[in-house]
Amino acid sequence: MLPSLESIFIPLVSPKQYDMNSNKNKGGRPKLPPTEKKKYTLPPVRLGTNDFHVVKTMAKHAGLSLTEYQRQMILHGKVVERLSPEHMDIYRQLAGIGNNQNQLARQANTYGYEQDARLYHENAMEVSNLIKHLLYDGKDN
Repeated sequence: MLPSLESIFIPLVSPKQYDMNSNKNKGGRPKLPPTEKKKYTLPPVRLGTNDFHVVKTMAKHAGLSLTEYQRQMILHGKVVERLSPEHMDIYRQLAGIGNNQNQLARQANTYGYEQDARLYHENAMEVSNLIKHLLYDGKDN
């Protein structure tokens, strides 16, 4: 009786290596674990027409996109409005007055305090008026 062909040939490769799809490295970056995933999505919100327009108006008033408005409301329960151009102008004026105060203090230390007392008082009144304007939104209180 003749030996079988399988016993004569010695395989050069193990049987595991014949299955090319099991251990194949696809390449690319490995998947992140769920704790490090960057983005998750929530289901969409359904609103009636009136509610949608209310939310859209509030987002526009806050100076935010509708998506960013929703995100801040979900996470924080409130939305901090962006500064209006009027408030930005007031902040610039306050910064300028602060610079003037520093220059007056330097002059007072250099030349004497009597000359700059009047200018210092005027600047302090301007700062006080601007702060009142910011706190009460221009109302006369």
